[in-house]
Amino acid sequence: MSAEYATSGKPRWAVTAWVDHRNVFIELPVRDQAPFIMKFLKTPEGLREALQKMMDYHVVEAGPPVYQIPPRLTPNEPVLVTNRKALARAILRKHGILP
Repeated sequence: MSAEYATSGKPRWAVTAWVDHRNVFIELPVRDQAPFIMKFLKTPEGLREALQKMMDYHVVEAGPPVYQIPPRLTPNEPVLVTNRKALARAILRKHGILP
């Protein structure tokens, strides 16, 4: 099995923001280039502009959110219990607890 570990839990289109005593900065990730950093004044208008840029970028890069509704399980469906029992038995056999 091959797997790769992510350096962060954020999605590839996530925008990073930080502030100093006078400004608000946002970092917009750009494909195959260095990130693009924008600076806004730390005022209500500047915060509004920064938030609007972040929302616009999210809509363009990430697209509309995709919601997935998990399938409902009925109480009479013993599939999960059977699989858990079989898995537990396999683990106990592996460790020599069960024959």
